[in-house]
Amino acid sequence: MKLCVLLVVFCAAAHVSSGQSTHEAHMEGRYTRSGQCAYTFVLPPSSFHTCGSGHDPEEVGQLREMVQQLQSRAQQQEITVQQLQTKVQQQETKVQQQEAKAQQQEAKVQQLETTTQQQETKMLQLQAKVQVLEMKTLSDNCAEGHRLPGAPSCYHLWKLGCRQSGSYVMSSDGQGSHANVSDVFCDFKNFTLPPEEIPRTCSSLYGLGMVSGEYTIDPDGPGSGVEPFTVYCDMDWHGKGVTVISHDSEARTLVINHAHAGSYMRDITYQASMDQLRALILVSESCKQFIKYECYNSAISSGGTDYAWWVTWDGRKADYWGGAWPGSGKCGCGVTDTCDGGQATCNCDNNDNAWRQDEGYLVDKRDLPVTQLRFGDTWGGARGYHRLGKLMCS
Repeated sequence: MKLCVLLVVFCAAAHVSSGQSTHEAHMEGRYTRSGQCAYTFVLPPSSFHTCGSGHDPEEVGQLREMVQQLQSRAQQQEITVQQLQTKVQQQETKVQQQEAKAQQQEAKVQQLETTTQQQETKMLQLQAKVQVLEMKTLSDNCAEGHRLPGAPSCYHLWKLGCRQSGSYVMSSDGQGSHANVSDVFCDFKNFTLPPEEIPRTCSSLYGLGMVSGEYTIDPDGPGSGVEPFTVYCDMDWHGKGVTVISHDSEARTLVINHAHAGSYMRDITYQASMDQLRALILVSESCKQFIKYECYNSAISSGGTDYAWWVTWDGRKADYWGGAWPGSGKCGCGVTDTCDGGQATCNCDNNDNAWRQDEGYLVDKRDLPVTQLRFGDTWGGARGYHRLGKLMCS
C-alpha cells in the first residue's frame, strides 16, 4: 500500500499588478510507472511574478522550507507504510509456519493411527495363527484315532495328549483290517485309566509330557493298599511334576481372645484320607508344607511354656516350626540366628507390641501332613494370624 500526499500551499501576501488579490500555489502528486510518488509544485503566473520575482525573498524562502517539510513528511509516511508492510509479511510468514506445523502434526497423528491399526491387524492375525496351531496340535494328538489302522484304545490316545472327546477309529490288532476296526466314543472329560496304568505320583505323569491339571494317582499301586484318588499335578515346578493336596485351612485366619496355651484349636481336613496321604508321602522323594504365624504381643513360647504348636499326622505335638528340624524347639530364624531382637528361638517370642512373623517349610516326611494348629496368648489386645499351605510332594 503506497501513499501519495497532495499538498496545498499558499503564497502569503502575494501582490499582483491587477490589485491586492492572493493567488493560490499548489503541489500535485502522482505515481510513476515504477510505483514511486512524484510531486509537482504549480504556481500561477501572477503568483510567479509576485512570489518568485525576488521582490520578497523571505516569503519565497518560507515557501521552500514548507515544501521541504512536506517532502520530509511524505518520505516518513512512505517509510512507515513500508514498515507496516514488513510487519504484515512477517505475521503472514508466522501464520504460514504455524499452519505448516499443524499439518505436520496432523500427518504424524494419521501415521500413528495407521501404525496402530496395522499393529491391531497383526495381533488379530497372530491370535488367529495361535488358534490354528492349537487346533492343529489338538488334531495331531488325536490324529491316530481319525485314520486307519486306528488307535488301540482310548487310553492310548490319552497318553498321546488327546483330550477332545468324540468318536475315534479303534483297531484291536492295530493292522486296520475291516473285521477289527470299529468306532469308539472316548470321553476324556470323565476318563478313567485302567488300574494297571494309573500313575503313582505326578512325577510319573511329568515323564510322559503331561500338562498341569487334575489327575488320578495310586501311590501304592493296583490291587492293594489305598484306593486311587484325585490330586492336582503341577508340571511347572522347577522342571518336575509335583503332587499337590489341598485342605480347608489355607486362608489367613485371625486368632484372638485365647489366653491359655493351645486354647485355640484348628483341625485340618484334606481332600484325601490320611492313609492316602501317607501312601503318597512314603513313595515320594520329598514332601513339604508351608506354615506361617503373624503375631502381635503373642508368643509361640515364653517362660518355658509353649503357647503355640502344631500336631503331626499321627497326633504328636510338634516342637519346631517352618525352617527348623524336630527337637530344636525353634523357628527358621532361630536356626539361622536371624531372629528379631536377638531372640534365640522365634521372632514372635519377643512378645512385644509390634507385628512380627515366623514362617517356613516343614520338610520332615515322618511328621507330615499337619493335622491341627494350636495357639494361645492372644488376649488383652494381643492377636495373631495363621496360614497353612498345601501339602506338596515330588
